[in-house]
Amino acid sequence: MLISCSGDSDKNSDIDIFDGSYNSSIFSKDSFENIGFKFSKEYNVTELNNAESAYYGFWAEDSFERLSYELRFYPSNEIAKSSGVFFAEEATGEDAIIKKADATWKEGIKDRSGVTFSGSPMPKYLGYVIFGNVIVLCPSEKSTAVTGAWDPIENCRNLLSKLILVNE
Repeated sequence: MLISCSGDSDKNSDIDIFDGSYNSSIFSKDSFENIGFKFSKEYNVTELNNAESAYYGFWAEDSFERLSYELRFYPSNEIAKSSGVFFAEEATGEDAIIKKADATWKEGIKDRSGVTFSGSPMPKYLGYVIFGNVIVLCPSEKSTAVTGAWDPIENCRNLLSKLILVNE
């Protein structure tokens, strides 16, 4: 499920990073390492159409507020859109597929689910964005300790705003 972006980020109120200005940008694993993204796992992308690589990892400006993200790298924005949207939509939203038997791309499926207080599985990523050549699965954390963590698109906006500042 693609969640649209609206409103302004309090840190960059005059810049909307999702306005299409970065569609032609090409980011790499190094681009994310430059902002302190901690890579935890690299996924096998053989079954992820046209993807060059995919990773699971963590990021926050404050290490006590780290959230987990999934990054899927494609050769271009156009290829990310044409080849990656189906897989991103399947892995995100309230109705995300988080059972391995039901998933089209099974790699990393355990990392895409969390557990409710009742013990039942729930999707970890409630939204996604395509930013340049990267599809970012955006986390939503139910936590009062992490500011704005309930809003998956705002979490991605924070990550990607830092990416732009450091890598430009």
